[in-house]
Amino acid sequence: MNRKTVSQAPIYVRDSLTRASRMASVQDFESAVDILVPIIGKHPDVPVLCDKLREYELEKLKTQGGGIKFAVKFCGFFKAIAARIVAGKDPIKAMAMCESNLGACVDSPAVLAALADISDNAGAPWCAVSALNVLCKLHPTPALMKKLADAMQRNGQGIDALKIHQDMIAKSSDKKNVDKAGLQAAMVLASIERGNFNDQRSNKKANAADAEDAIIQQLLDGTIHDADQAQLLIDRFSAELRRRDSVDMRRKMADAYMVAGKYEDALREYQTVAEKLGVLDPVLDKHIEKAYLAQLRLVADTIKANPEAYENAEAQIADLEKQIYDYRFEHVTMRAQRFPNDMQLQFDLGEFQFEFEMYDAAVATFTAVAENPQKRRGSLVYLGKCALIANDPEKAIGFLQEAVDDMPRMDRYKRDAMYYLGNAFEVVGNVEKAKENYRQILISMNNYRDVPQRMSALECAANE
Repeated sequence: MNRKTVSQAPIYVRDSLTRASRMASVQDFESAVDILVPIIGKHPDVPVLCDKLREYELEKLKTQGGGIKFAVKFCGFFKAIAARIVAGKDPIKAMAMCESNLGACVDSPAVLAALADISDNAGAPWCAVSALNVLCKLHPTPALMKKLADAMQRNGQGIDALKIHQDMIAKSSDKKNVDKAGLQAAMVLASIERGNFNDQRSNKKANAADAEDAIIQQLLDGTIHDADQAQLLIDRFSAELRRRDSVDMRRKMADAYMVAGKYEDALREYQTVAEKLGVLDPVLDKHIEKAYLAQLRLVADTIKANPEAYENAEAQIADLEKQIYDYRFEHVTMRAQRFPNDMQLQFDLGEFQFEFEMYDAAVATFTAVAENPQKRRGSLVYLGKCALIANDPEKAIGFLQEAVDDMPRMDRYKRDAMYYLGNAFEVVGNVEKAKENYRQILISMNNYRDVPQRMSALECAANE
């Protein structure tokens, strides 16, 4: 199996990594894992997928109870056997089976060991290293550490392998049983790595390329917001496109244009990519929409900032806002209709319907989407909001309480759900439960919306 960089992988792989990164940035590691598990099942040849997925799975593990961990370990023994059997005919499918199980709970020693062995046999040592790394963090033994060091050597990580050997020697009470052959091999590989690294450091051009590669990776992760850095990428991509046209390069160019605020150029590149693909890519269509709407909003903001300079400024702004609405409505509806099984696109439609007060339609959409486990919590929150607007606080409490109970971490999503749950409890006169929700919100963020004012009002009412 030949490893691939993110830039060599299909567009949707990069988009999935970006979405997962955004979920992780708000501490929603469960969603991050859910996004990456099906992707890595199809693309185990992209090492960064393995590394990121293991990172998010370990964070998710911190929120899981002992019952789940016990059940996963127990079932994992049988699932690992099944995966090893399948690996004889289809190692990629077997690896996907392991990844699916680890996505539920990564603390499954039998499945981690199976994934490591199957990956090694399939020529994917990076997957083996990622699995063994987790196994050694959770259940370290000398035998596993040695296995990890060997896998690292096969993956070209000589320096990392040498550190493990040295650590094992330092901790060993019996120096005679040191793995001398493994230690020597690691030392040789580490020496080669250091030599290559020193060669690169002495080469200024290589340093510049490394810096640009780092910036490109930030762009792919969605963490670049600096126009100057974006311009650096635009210059580089333009030069490369002059040498060889590439859909992926144009896609990166468009992303860089967006960061630089050059929305017209970004739209042109996104549309060129769409024409070359020849089929509707819903993620790409979202990018096209974002670029097009950014242009319209920029014009509207310019007029709003200095209306005296424009003839019929209010009419022009109203026309632009109508264009924005019409375009959004057309595209969010089209994507949902064309891809009825994509729950994210159905969720997007529900959010649009809620934003523009189409509450009956939003209820129908979110009721359907709530059947999907990955989108259930978010759908329940919106259903709760719709019930509040419809003056049915009891129903709102039912939806919102279920959503809150299923949210292990106090993040912006849980705060939002608890805020409306507190509102619903206020409406039905359950002051204590309202205050308890608001109190928990204030512990995590002491100036959230109007919660301080609501708490003060409830306290004053109680003292009267």
